Amino acid sequence: MDLVTLSQIANPILQTIFIAVIGLGYYYTIRATWATVGEMRAEHTAGGGRPLITVSEDYANLPNISLIVQNVGGGPAKDISFEFSDPVESSDGLILSDLPFFEEGLNSLGPGAKIGCYWDTLDNLLPLIKEGKIASDITVTVRYKDLNLNPLEHDWDINPRLYEGIRNVDYSGMTDLVEVIDRKISDDAIGDASPQDRDGSGGPNTGRRTSP
Repeated sequence: MDLVTLSQIANPILQTIFIAVIGLGYYYTIRATWATVGEMRAEHTAGGGRPLITVSEDYANLPNISLIVQNVGGGPAKDISFEFSDPVESSDGLILSDLPFFEEGLNSLGPGAKIGCYWDTLDNLLPLIKEGKIASDITVTVRYKDLNLNPLEHDWDINPRLYEGIRNVDYSGMTDLVEVIDRKISDDAIGDASPQDRDGSGGPNTGRRTSP
């Protein structure tokens, strides 16, 4: 048998073997991918979602500023630690970043949970920041784990000087006034009701009119 004939016979066989190898490789790749997806889904279900721990200023009540730590993710976080680039200091000398829950960390924080700590007023902080006595552009590095012990890490910036000049309107007094007026209107309406209305007799006499 010459080489030409031999190659004609061998080529289809080699091509078949090559196609079989490629097919098996593709099959096992798909199988491994689906197994990984299944494991990730199982971890997500067991862990209840991925946590996200944030550290930020609470500027809703300016000029009062608080420091807020909260879990805005869908799952609980464990073994939470904090690292500050500079101390978070108030005008009276209190170092917030040295508080135990910052210094020692938190064991856990559930989804939706938050911890607030009053910092200072913006009026007190700004002069000290401009004099360089208190740091403003502070980076907080938060490290924690989800329930599957996967490590997570995020950086958050704290910049109270950015809120200089912002004016908030306090609507609490107006809200109280509206509630008082509503109660007054309700009380007057009850007071104007006749005794018959209040005792359920149906108001004025609606019986048949007698002829003169």
